[in-house]
Amino acid sequence: MPEPDRQTRARVLAELRDSERLLRASMEHSPIGMALTRMDGSWIDVNPALCEFLGYSKAELMEAGFRKVTLPEDREATVQTARRMVASHQKSVRLEKRYIHSSGRIIVGVLHLTVVRDSDDRPIMYISQITDVTAARQLEHLKSEFITTVNHELRTPLTGIMGALRLLEVMAAQMLPEKAQGLVGVAAKNATRLKSLLDDILEMETVISDQSFWVGQETDMADMIRAAVEAVGPKSEAARIPVRILSAQAGVICETDPDRLGRVLRILLSNAVKYSDPGGEVTVELTQTEGHLRVAVANGGLPIPEEMRAHIFKPFVQGESTDVRRKQGSGLGLAIAKHMVTSLGGEIDYVSTEAGTRFWIDLPQRRSG
Repeated sequence: MPEPDRQTRARVLAELRDSERLLRASMEHSPIGMALTRMDGSWIDVNPALCEFLGYSKAELMEAGFRKVTLPEDREATVQTARRMVASHQKSVRLEKRYIHSSGRIIVGVLHLTVVRDSDDRPIMYISQITDVTAARQLEHLKSEFITTVNHELRTPLTGIMGALRLLEVMAAQMLPEKAQGLVGVAAKNATRLKSLLDDILEMETVISDQSFWVGQETDMADMIRAAVEAVGPKSEAARIPVRILSAQAGVICETDPDRLGRVLRILLSNAVKYSDPGGEVTVELTQTEGHLRVAVANGGLPIPEEMRAHIFKPFVQGESTDVRRKQGSGLGLAIAKHMVTSLGGEIDYVSTEAGTRFWIDLPQRRSG
């Protein structure tokens, strides 16, 4: 072998050994569970963090393989995901799955799975990185149970209170003095507000818990927008804020969940009416670009302070101005809308200036995956 070729080969081998040492050192010291997996699913190597997460020694875990430590209900889904990655040349994917600890208890991890390919673009192995989220999911489950229980326990007596107040309102004109009539009206109004808050809290919890699961339906966007405008009609008429559709071409189809999308549109329209200047109007506009749709809702009114941008889509967030605080609400509407739009594969954002505020949602016309 000529001297230059021998030197090149030695340099390449040295670089490979250095790369292998760096990879193994990274695995050994990583606080996140890591595994190198052959294309047939058997493990090449696992790191100490993964052994600790699953409760096995390295030798036991290498012998067990991923199938034994994966909950049976999640096993086939993981295999199918890995196969789709290879077939579609997708480099990496993130999924949440359940594992079986050596003690037999169920634990939850977020798996980041990456396909490694050689210089000829052939898949040679998977790299798995697994973050333990068991405690977080248990906390979410407890929170969900707490919210559901409190919601139910409050709703039952509240229904009785609202019924009694409605009866009092009917009787008040003949039986109660004017001051007492006013007090009954205030109580009825606040009871209705409390029920609305309970409904929003329960809906928020439902949206968060099942935001990934929906069945796509061919939805005419013009019909969807008109239905949402009609739904907020009574509120618009009471506030004397007309809602005008600027453009919504018939026949523009979106593969989406019409229930979720309708709820998002009603939230945006309702907010736009609520925060409009007296004598103003709300407009809705549908635009179409290649593969995507945008629905924009605009109104005139006080601008949203820039410092609220980082928080506006979080639960229980409302503006701090006196005018905004008078517009009573739960502060959950935009948080619900955000979760729903995200679950539909879309995005929601806004721009707000002295001239007015414009919220929009961008959606893929066809569901991906």
